[in-house]
Amino acid sequence: MPDEQTTPEQGGAQSEEAPTADSSNEASASRRKPSSGRSLGWWAVCFVLVVLVLIIGGYGCLLYVNLNPDIGPDGFQVRRVASTASKHLSSDPSVTSAEATGAEANINGSSVTVDAHLKDGTSVEAAANLLASTRQKTLQEEPDYSGDFIISVSWTVKGSTIDVDVSCQRDPEAIRTDVKRALTPVGEAKVFTGSIDAYTELTIDYGEVTALPTSLTQPSVPDSSKTFTMNGWKVTSTPKTDGQFSNPPFDQIITAAGQASPTGTIDLDGTTLSVTGLATDENKGLTPDAAAPIVHTVNNCQAAGLTTLKLNDGAKKEPSSDDHWITFVCKNGTWASQFDSPSPSDTEILNKAAEL
Repeated sequence: MPDEQTTPEQGGAQSEEAPTADSSNEASASRRKPSSGRSLGWWAVCFVLVVLVLIIGGYGCLLYVNLNPDIGPDGFQVRRVASTASKHLSSDPSVTSAEATGAEANINGSSVTVDAHLKDGTSVEAAANLLASTRQKTLQEEPDYSGDFIISVSWTVKGSTIDVDVSCQRDPEAIRTDVKRALTPVGEAKVFTGSIDAYTELTIDYGEVTALPTSLTQPSVPDSSKTFTMNGWKVTSTPKTDGQFSNPPFDQIITAAGQASPTGTIDLDGTTLSVTGLATDENKGLTPDAAAPIVHTVNNCQAAGLTTLKLNDGAKKEPSSDDHWITFVCKNGTWASQFDSPSPSDTEILNKAAEL
């Protein structure tokens, strides 16, 4: 039929339209190529940003942990040390209670504190062995821990009350030796407070006595003091750096000091003896009559193990100012003024002492 016939013009038109479609596809493809390039670059930028975030975040976390060690490995370590120590102490039949009261890591260092209460009557040797074994146990569990490690131990034995902090961040045998040495006066001294080789001084208090304690000159740990009160005079004796005590005749010193005043203080710090309370009149200060008996009592300074004698010159003044001291030094076994040209008061006191 005429309508179904295709004229040459129509066939030519169709043949011309075909390449037009191909050209359109090519143009579309060419338009998509740049889009594909932008997508790859976008992902590359995202990847770089993620890496930067991870790096910055990692450094931030590391910095935060360094500034707050308690949330990092150091914090876990101190808690493990505290847990190990408290569990080991609790397992001993002589311990009534043991609790970790401190486990902290900060930029200044790490510290562990454990409180332990022993059964009353526990011997000093048993306590020393227990503390040493606790340290040994923590060494086995956490050999790299190097922070502070304090065990606060308390109990009563032979009439002595003990409440001390013991530094346990050291050799177990040293712990055992120092605890036994520090607690030697148990049974004679009334109270033990402070610490053994830790951050405070160990104070051994004999209380009110009528005679000198027999263990007064027995060696102790270096950072310690022994104190007692006798006839109104409070005496404090501190050892030399090796833990040895000088041995002046405290009973005779108290008798001599009592001639000037009913109360006062006598302090022995290593090889220096200081007496406060001899001067009772603010207007007169320290008189030769009050000072001479003390100088005479310890006239053999070398035998007493003394190098310096200090007498407080201020009436009822605490020994807090060098302005109120008359000081003598031991020379050739006898006392002499600390000055090459002695003051009149120094000379008067020394002459008066020589007459006694």
